[in-house]
Amino acid sequence: MLKFIFRISLAAVALACLLPAAAQDLSGAELMAKYFHRTKPKTEITTMVMTITKNGASLTRTMMNWGTGDNAKGEVERRVVKFLAPGDIKGSGFLTSKKVDGSTESQLWLPALGKVRRLGSGASDQDSAFFGSDFTNRDISGFVEADFTYTLLSTANNTATIEAKPKKEMGYERLVYSLDLGDFAARKIEYYKAGKLAKAQVLTLEKVGAYLLPSLIVMTSTSGSKTELKVSDQKVDQDVSDATFTERFLKQ
Repeated sequence: MLKFIFRISLAAVALACLLPAAAQDLSGAELMAKYFHRTKPKTEITTMVMTITKNGASLTRTMMNWGTGDNAKGEVERRVVKFLAPGDIKGSGFLTSKKVDGSTESQLWLPALGKVRRLGSGASDQDSAFFGSDFTNRDISGFVEADFTYTLLSTANNTATIEAKPKKEMGYERLVYSLDLGDFAARKIEYYKAGKLAKAQVLTLEKVGAYLLPSLIVMTSTSGSKTELKVSDQKVDQDVSDATFTERFLKQ
């Protein structure tokens, strides 16, 4: 019996060793394909607290996010963000639609101005700061697999480090992803400009139903500022009307 148990244990160890080895044999493009094609919720409804720290001072904002679509499945990814607090930003919102080819249509609603500003797909609009944070509008809209070419830099400690170089003009000359080889989710993303690290995003992930989703995202800029996005409530795969992703809803 002891020999039988020992053999089973050796077989389990051997299988466990084979899995990371298989992942380590993949190219940068193959690994990033697994990242972009991870199972995602059909819809997300999230309440988040954004804390921006700059020059020793901090300000906190609460917002709700609605998201749907998956570019990896050939769908348009749509997201709307509405700020709930504090009063000076309450009611402001951001609506974005990202197509499979990477083109983006975004709208910014500022109640104080009483009008919707339409943002183009170009760098001048997409690479602007998202409501004064360390995230850009492009970061919030997200990236698609076809935006970049990929090079595997290294694998160590069950983590793959992959360089992503954009195929078209954007505010970053390259990104460097740190992917977990077990679940192919990113735990860190570095953003480079003019040959230097500009900022880094660190993600804490948690299980929400059948999905592994961020519960805390921290973007730290080399200039000294930092923005935290902390999830306080998250619902997945609920019915979300198409009317949610419209200018009319954005302005409500």
